[in-house]
Amino acid sequence: MAPLDKKIKKFLKNSIRVAPKISDKGELAELRTGLVSQYPQTRKDAIKQTIKQMTLGKDVSTLFPDVLKNIATNDIEQKKLVYLYVMNYAEIHPELCILVVNTFVTDAQDPNPLIRCMAIRTMSMIRVDKILEYIETPLRKTLQDDNPYVRKTAVICVAKLFQLNKELCIELGVLEDLSNALGDENPMVIANAIASLAEIYNLDESAVPLPTLIQSHVDQFLNALNECTEWARVTILTALSEYRAADSLEAQNIIDRVTAHLQHVNPAVVLATIKVIIKNLGIIDGGQKSDLIMKKISSALISLMSTPPELQYVALKNIRIILEKYPEILTKELRIFYIKFNDPLYVKLEKVEILIRLVDPSNLKQCTLLLNELKEYSMEFDPEFVSRCILGLSQLGIKYSDERFIQKVLDILVELLESGQDSIKDDCCIAMCNLLRHCPTNASMSKNICSILNSWVSPVTLLQQDTAKCNYIWLMGEYPQYFSTLNDKIDEFVENFSAESTLTQTSLLITVVKLHNSLKGSVLQTVLEAATHETSEIDVRDMAMIYWRCLSIDDSSALVSQLCNLHAPVINSTIDSFTPEVLEKLLSQLGTISSVYFKPMDDSMRKQLQHQNVIKGKHFDELQSLAKNELESKNNDDILLDFDSESVNQNTSAQTQNNNLLSDLDDLFDFGATATPNNNSTPGTVTEGMKNLSLNNDASKSNTTSSNTEDLLNLF
Repeated sequence: MAPLDKKIKKFLKNSIRVAPKISDKGELAELRTGLVSQYPQTRKDAIKQTIKQMTLGKDVSTLFPDVLKNIATNDIEQKKLVYLYVMNYAEIHPELCILVVNTFVTDAQDPNPLIRCMAIRTMSMIRVDKILEYIETPLRKTLQDDNPYVRKTAVICVAKLFQLNKELCIELGVLEDLSNALGDENPMVIANAIASLAEIYNLDESAVPLPTLIQSHVDQFLNALNECTEWARVTILTALSEYRAADSLEAQNIIDRVTAHLQHVNPAVVLATIKVIIKNLGIIDGGQKSDLIMKKISSALISLMSTPPELQYVALKNIRIILEKYPEILTKELRIFYIKFNDPLYVKLEKVEILIRLVDPSNLKQCTLLLNELKEYSMEFDPEFVSRCILGLSQLGIKYSDERFIQKVLDILVELLESGQDSIKDDCCIAMCNLLRHCPTNASMSKNICSILNSWVSPVTLLQQDTAKCNYIWLMGEYPQYFSTLNDKIDEFVENFSAESTLTQTSLLITVVKLHNSLKGSVLQTVLEAATHETSEIDVRDMAMIYWRCLSIDDSSALVSQLCNLHAPVINSTIDSFTPEVLEKLLSQLGTISSVYFKPMDDSMRKQLQHQNVIKGKHFDELQSLAKNELESKNNDDILLDFDSESVNQNTSAQTQNNNLLSDLDDLFDFGATATPNNNSTPGTVTEGMKNLSLNNDASKSNTTSSNTEDLLNLF
């Protein structure tokens, strides 16, 4: 009955309506008429239709004066819609925005806290300098407002103002008020203040002393944790994770205060809590306290496996980082990470990574269980998942490091090959070669593997991956006595040398040099000529030149024999690991995008973000000077080192080329010249426009088109 009641109410409302309606077509003339109508309901409907058209991507900026007339109203909904429109089109009509300054200032003193919030929020988001000049008084009043909802909005506006106009924000002195907000009694105000200060600190580290402020407000942050929302908890915990405790007592206190949040339902809060605990775990004294904390972290990580697949993926990525630091934290929870039938592919791949890292190499029963699991997974239908499981089999065998266990792994690989699927031959070849490199002295294993691979007809076409071909060729060079058709197989790879990838070419070159005495014909000569003339890879060409020089010198038998007797090093592990520096950075950035991509945010990335924000707020003339300065700074950077006598001429030509680039840039920024359209080429993209500019370098002044200017503007 509920939908029927709504229809009845809507019918009754429309039946007694006096004001004219606005159609859904969104015609500008009809909207303009409705915005100046004498009926309030019609004006409100016109504003809604205008916002609808704006949301759909239609340009309704011409209605700016008419929409602006409806800003002075007591209807909160209508005022919110008008504010939204003003924020989107204020930059197009900066002169008309001055007309609403008084309305903003008045609304910032309105008795209704919602209206005060909307006013200060809108003023801080309008990218017009004339509006920002009037923001001091409203912003200061809202920062000291009695309502916490207004204060938490005002502290966010400080960060927006700093991004728009850094000098004005510092001149007004609102950064001091923002720092004082960290001692506010409301936890939401504290959380927003932390977020604003962190944003400002990322833009300019000299603007606010964020580490010092965090150090002096640790107790306030800990007290506010239990009384704020999930987003605020993540913000406060992120700030606490950047603070290093002075001693073990303070670290233990912080851990005790935040441990309760490990049971939170939000995974982001759990990961942020783990980040704080790991930060302080190394400071406290070891023993039973550390073991108890690790058990609590283990329980929290297990609880993340009951979340949706998307959250599981993020959790698995973070668990992989934590296992690198504490490999024994989840050793007894192997079954939690077994793959389910309804898991998506990206979760399956991450679970296999976790399982391989999680298994205890000293526990034969656990390794055997995982071996059987991986065997079942390898019989699935998804090629990418099967490939990862086959690689996991070899990783498990190498990790347990027992020849009898490795033989079981090898038997499983042989069983998979007997299934007749050509798609798994690459992965099985790589896995077998990895096992053999771990046990190079096992003659029976090497003979069995070589006999299996020797039975393949035309491996050059059967194998598709570059790594698989590289391993196959290495195996022929390492154990040539087990390949009955060695010459024929090498001849196939030599004939296809120029079409192969880098790893295959390198491996083939090394193998041919190693077996040159036992190969028939002029295989060595053919490979050396192909490696020096038919490849564009510098490493392959340089290696061929070195081999050629070694083979051509007098009395080279000792050197050549030494080269031919070299063997690949023994593989102790094929599991990827982080360097200690990267691991520490990733542990401090758990729960962020860096932990998902395994790429920690460093100072250079922060500077790039700062540079992007600087460019975003510049005017066109400032962008012109920035572009020229960047070209001038690269005058000496792009000159390659040359020790010949022509280096001076190259420097002169490089400087001339840079001067030509600067002159082209001057011509491109010259708006006073009359534009002569070129009928032969009409650049539709930035790349095409710049190509036409470089092709018409000699006549750039007469042929500079307006589309080139638009293309350059699109770059910014």
